[in-house]
Amino acid sequence: MQGYLRVVNMVYWLGIVLWAAALVTAAAAALNVFPAVDGAAVTLAQYAAYPAEEHGRLLAGRIMEAVLCCVDVLQFIAVPLTAGALVAQLAIFGVPIRRASNVIRTGCVVIGALVFSYHATMLAPRMNRELRSYWAAAEAGEVAQAHVHRAAFDRYHPRAEALMRVNLFLVLVAVASSAVAFGTGRAEAGPRLELPNLAGES
Repeated sequence: MQGYLRVVNMVYWLGIVLWAAALVTAAAAALNVFPAVDGAAVTLAQYAAYPAEEHGRLLAGRIMEAVLCCVDVLQFIAVPLTAGALVAQLAIFGVPIRRASNVIRTGCVVIGALVFSYHATMLAPRMNRELRSYWAAAEAGEVAQAHVHRAAFDRYHPRAEALMRVNLFLVLVAVASSAVAFGTGRAEAGPRLELPNLAGES
């Protein structure tokens, strides 16, 4: 069983590190792309019928949409890996859930998975629908309609940004508490039998 547990632990670490890396990538991109591109004097031939002063914002949005799409794909891989491995550790291999470090990492992973599920199934589809409608209207030169869709997208954006920050915090705490849990040597196995005394020992 120890061999199987090591494999599960490897999957757990792969999942949670991938999850953390995806969220850090999203945060780094958001901090750098918009300040550098939004408002820049660029001209996009695809949106020639849309006011030129808005092209920088359009370009920043197109770049971030591609980045966030990759981030979501990575999370779709990382979240099930992390959660599934955690369930296996606790339910199959008897990792002691009552240890503080295991309670913390379990809580962070569960809440983080729920937050991502809400983002992926409820919030992101609405945002993507408004974003693509904004781009389509801008490309067609329908300025008023483009602004309507952009305003709708902007209403969702603060919520999405807040959820990403919460999830980044939760995952980083989960990584730290996992390091503590595994560092104790007790995250690798459940209750162990005491070694029998050798014959002749008192």
